[in-house]
Formats: sequence, structure tokens, C-alpha cells
Amino acid sequence: MRLKITILIILVGALVFFSFLIIQGDIKSRAQLAENQYLNYKLAFIGVSQANEVLNSQTGYILPVSEPTYFPIRNPSFPEPVLSAKVFLLYDTKNAKIIFKKDSQKSLPIASLTKVLTAVIALENLNREDVVKITKESMNVDEEGADFYLGEQFYFYDLLKATLIKSSNDAASAIAKAVERKTGKNFAELMNEKALQIGMTSSHFLDPAGLNDQAHSTAEDLIKLIKYSKRHKEMWGILALPSADIFSADKKIAHHLINTNKLFGVLPNMTGGKTGYTDGALGCIIVEEELPEASSFLIAVVLGSNHRFEDAQSLLNWGKVAFKWR
Repeated sequence: MRLKITILIILVGALVFFSFLIIQGDIKSRAQLAENQYLNYKLAFIGVSQANEVLNSQTGYILPVSEPTYFPIRNPSFPEPVLSAKVFLLYDTKNAKIIFKKDSQKSLPIASLTKVLTAVIALENLNREDVVKITKESMNVDEEGADFYLGEQFYFYDLLKATLIKSSNDAASAIAKAVERKTGKNFAELMNEKALQIGMTSSHFLDPAGLNDQAHSTAEDLIKLIKYSKRHKEMWGILALPSADIFSADKKIAHHLINTNKLFGVLPNMTGGKTGYTDGALGCIIVEEELPEASSFLIAVVLGSNHRFEDAQSLLNWGKVAFKWR
């Protein structure tokens, strides 16, 4: 009996001993596995970091992912403005948002707002000192009186001022002819090609001055044009001028230009704009005003208005107070 008990004790002890060894081995295996996984993660991290360093060295500085912004925030205590325009929108440049609109995708004739596109194409094809001649084709194109003398010559940049400040149809026509001679392409075709390049898919253009009311665009397409035009700083320098004097290339004839935009001196932080009017398009205007407290700019687009200046002023003034900007 004692022998059986002794053997049983020995067997139990052996079983406990071997169990201990198995458990200890498992613990060591797990520890080793964990250590190996840690080393693998560490190596992987180092590899990714090195890869990122290589990527950054090749691509330059990578901007951090921008956080979403909820500004500007509408204050409902300010009622919406009542405007006469068929179409309008108000655009916040900092946050790249349309913050107020009416039929902003509706196509309408835009009259001389067309000259913004004409100026863009001209600036991308002509040099400041290129000489442009006033020919019969570019005289009195609107049949409301010639702006220049037949045969008069100007440096392109001066005619560009006449196009954007006075909204001269003759100047726009003369510039278009100069571009056609230089490129060998029809100017209306160049306009539509550029419009598509910019993303103005709901627009169609027929002449450089905007006299043909069969041409059309939308307020949202015009915002795309304005954003694109910002790469030409000299253009917006001209649009910010209430008046200017230009001279013929031989300095013998002077022309005083007064801006067609009547909001100079009315909007204190206006940085530029362009007007347009035909009987078919009615009053049209694009106006940009700085919003210093928000580090932004507001752009108002008004189409088909009987009171374009009042509409644009009301739209901008309302936008400045009807939103919380930060």
C-alpha cells in the first residue's frame, strides 16, 4: 500500500513538474513572439518614415490635411435682401463657398462682363508693348460713337485699360483682332476654348465685347472666371482704378477714362469690379470687396438687373453682417 502511495506521489510530482515546464515554455514563446512583433512594427515604422523622407525630398513640402470649416455661419436675425436681379450670388473666397444665391446656374447674356475673358486671353497672348492699330473693323462696333480715331495706334496695355475701365467695345474689338493676327485663330473660338479650360461648361461666347445677346453664361461660371483671372494681377490692378489717362503710342493724343462702375467711393473696401449692360442682358456687374475682419473677400455677381449697383451694394452689405465670420 505504501509503495502504491509513493508511486502515486512521484507521478503527481512529475506531472506538476512537466506542466510547469510547458507553461514556462509557452510564456517564453509568447514573450518572444511579442518581442518579434514589436521589432517588426518598429522596422516597419522606420521603413515608412524613411519612405516618407524620400517622398518629401522628392515632392517638397506636403501641406497638412486642412480641417473642415463651418464658417461663415448664418445669422437668421438678418432677413434676406430683396433684389431686382434675375440671378445673383455671393461668394466667400477664404472658405471657397457660395453663401447666398438665386438661380446661380441659370444661363443669361452677360454683356460686357465678357470683357473679363477677353482680357484674360489677351494677357496670355500679347505683350504689354505690342502696338495695336485702330482699323475700320474696330471702330464704332456698337454704333454708338467711335472711342478712337481711325489709324490711331496704342500699346496693348493702354487699350486693355480702355477695355476694362471705360468698357470700350472698340478697344475690346481692336485687341481681339491683334490676338487673331498673332495666333491665326478666330477670337470667339479662343474664348470658348479658354472657357472650357477654366471649367465654364455652361457658357458660350460670340464676340469679345459681349454685344451679342445670344451668348450666355451663369453666375457660377463667372465665379470660375474671376478665380482664374486672379493669376493676372495687372488686370485686377486696372479694375481697381476709378479713372485713368492713356495716350496713343506716339503720345500725341490723350484719352481720359472714367470707370463705368459707380460703386467707387460707395463700398469702402472694394478691390475691383466689371460692369455690363445691353437691352437684352439688362444690368450686370461683378464686384469684389475685401472683408478684413475675416481675412477674406466677398464677390458679388449680379445678372439681369434693373438696379445693378444697388443690388450689388445690398448683397455685399448684407453678407458682411448676416454671417459670423470667425
